[in-house]
Amino acid sequence: MLLAAEKNTWLGLHTADWIILALYFVVILAIGLWSVTKVKDMADFFMGGRRFGKVFMMFFAFGSGTSSEQAISVVAGTWRAGLAGIWWQFLWLWATPFYWIVAPLMRRMRALTTADFFETRFNGPTAIMYSFYGIAISITFIAGGLFGTGKMVDALTGNELDRLSVEANIMVPAAEWDTTEKTFHITERRLQGYEFAILAVTIMFVIYGMAGGLGAAIITDFIQGILTIVFSFLLLPFVFYEIGGFGMLNQQSDLKQGMLDLTVSPELAATMGEPITPFYVCMLSITALAGIVIQPHIMGVCGAGKTEYEGRFGFTVGNFLKRFCTVAWTFTGLACIVWYMGDNSPLKTSPDPADQAVYQSLLLRASPEYDQLSVEEKVEVDKTDRNFADKLFGMAAHDILPRIAPGLIGLLLASLLAAVMSTSDAQMIISSGLFTENIYRKCIAKNKSQRHYLWVGRIAGLVIVILALILQTTFTDIIDALKTIVKTPACIGISLWFGIVWRRWNVISVWVSTITGIVVWYFVAFHADTLYSSGLLPESMFKSAIEMKDVWQMFCFMSLAVLSGILVSFLTPRQSPEKLDHFFRLMHTPVRLNEVINSPCTLPTEPEPMGRKMFPNSKDIEIPRPTFQDLAGFALAWCGVAGIIFLTQFLAKVS
Repeated sequence: MLLAAEKNTWLGLHTADWIILALYFVVILAIGLWSVTKVKDMADFFMGGRRFGKVFMMFFAFGSGTSSEQAISVVAGTWRAGLAGIWWQFLWLWATPFYWIVAPLMRRMRALTTADFFETRFNGPTAIMYSFYGIAISITFIAGGLFGTGKMVDALTGNELDRLSVEANIMVPAAEWDTTEKTFHITERRLQGYEFAILAVTIMFVIYGMAGGLGAAIITDFIQGILTIVFSFLLLPFVFYEIGGFGMLNQQSDLKQGMLDLTVSPELAATMGEPITPFYVCMLSITALAGIVIQPHIMGVCGAGKTEYEGRFGFTVGNFLKRFCTVAWTFTGLACIVWYMGDNSPLKTSPDPADQAVYQSLLLRASPEYDQLSVEEKVEVDKTDRNFADKLFGMAAHDILPRIAPGLIGLLLASLLAAVMSTSDAQMIISSGLFTENIYRKCIAKNKSQRHYLWVGRIAGLVIVILALILQTTFTDIIDALKTIVKTPACIGISLWFGIVWRRWNVISVWVSTITGIVVWYFVAFHADTLYSSGLLPESMFKSAIEMKDVWQMFCFMSLAVLSGILVSFLTPRQSPEKLDHFFRLMHTPVRLNEVINSPCTLPTEPEPMGRKMFPNSKDIEIPRPTFQDLAGFALAWCGVAGIIFLTQFLAKVS
């Protein structure tokens, strides 16, 4: 076996690693600067000129929807829950076939941003509400991605960044949630080691994203998508080599209870922070399906292609590519359980007493003796387990790859940065478009030049990223960040689903449904102690006297949001027939290749003939009649879902 060179290193990385990173940065920056020459108007900056084909759209959907924190969260979730940790990303698996159906509808809107949909279907104030909501979603997504990436980069450097932060002692503002007063406070703390990595990544994607807009993002996502696939599979064969082969998973499956079970039993769930039961998976999937279509970057994913077929192909196939990567992340996590908790664990054999203490703490967390600990001891053991899980992917890479060949850490790091940058750049650009088009242009400064609005969009993107940097300071671990990402878009996503298929869902329905969902979510998330003490709900819905289980949080705010919206729809007047007819004419008119529209959400001068409705005699239901392409693709997508689940179970059984 080759040994890693111990000389020629800086911040824990070999010279070859730095060379690979430098080459990657030069290529990405060059693309961003070249893309400046292609940006002539708002459509070029925010929608890439709608000029991209199937392959670019596939990698754009894959790249913009695949961030490194997702791989890290799956590996961390696998460490905590075994094979069932895959559901931290498979929660979107059930939604994937619907991408084939919804993508053409999103393209037919002919919108620049999702707020254009809300203005066309409902009214201007509703679009403004979504714009603020959509910006908040993007800030949350960017913050989650940066948080996970920073943790892994720190681990890849052997925690050298932590030592650097102690020496630098730079103080920065931080937002903290006060559980007693139930408010956020802005405080001051030292810049953490992983946040140096976050700042470096942020500077990179802000430069090329602000310069070239969505066109630069799509082109770089093509490169970064390939690197993300490399990132997903690079570590897998080496970590299996360390544990003695694929078959060791079954032989060592007793290291953690239910390690190779695809779902967690209620008995085991009671001992875990994340009870991944069938009901939990169901609620996660419903919440994810409600929220996925409303994420600001999805309009670009579906709308930047030449026609609606490019959008549906890219959206669906790109996300299936992500699902296969999820399987690789999960089995990497399973192999890490065997390696770090087995008899030959590098923690156990380490000469460092701190590593040996961590090893004993990890074993204690997985043993029945954990239940006998005091509350204070459990908190300390859980903290060690969470911190170890968050850094697991990077730690395994740091412990293994340098012994194979110099430069592999650099390749993995470039791929890691590619994953988070491809997501963050798209979120930054699309959310800046929401502010520029739907808030600034319509409410603050009308009738300005295209150049003026382009620069406003660029500055808005920078401010959004700064807010994301502040938000990431509030996350406690990777899974905590992922839960926030899943829940944030769902409340307003309900209105998009109802709005495209049901005429009765009106402006008041949007406001009531969204506000109800947000208020209920806030109450069950931050004031669960009041509900618990009231005795109105069974104790089984709560983790403790001050915290409701996540699955019941989702059930409460989703169900009440839907019910309140439906009730209001029947009790309030319909919208004007003219507005509804215009919108649903858009939704039933296919996109023609190279068609030209004068403004968002309008038809070209010579549109294609309108398609037929599934229920032509209904006055309220506006579901398009499915074509053979719709049905065949939808059926194949469900076959893909079944195939991926079968593959996962098969690999777990034969291991």
